[in-house]
Amino acid sequence: MATTRGSDAAISKIMKVGQRISVAEVSKLATLATAAGGSLIAVDPDGDWCGNGQMRFKWPPKRGEFEKLLDELVATRINFEVLVNGIPVPDEILVNATRRVRGS
Repeated sequence: MATTRGSDAAISKIMKVGQRISVAEVSKLATLATAAGGSLIAVDPDGDWCGNGQMRFKWPPKRGEFEKLLDELVATRINFEVLVNGIPVPDEILVNATRRVRGS
């Protein structure tokens, strides 16, 4: 049964996650990135930006596998941004991932 949105249980679940991406989560993201034809290229374990990761993919990424990666990021409540380099002719995609809320 799904947790009711806005309930104490839902808020507790979100707060439990914390602001860092765990080692196990980074490992899973690295595996998913590799399956999508990319790689984990940077992890920032220290400082104010704890638990950040950056992944790089050659254009075009493996579609189904890249979507699995994005689904995992959403499911684990990891914020991410997708940057396409080489517009109008893309050559790579960078995905930055963090749990930090911008501006805080």
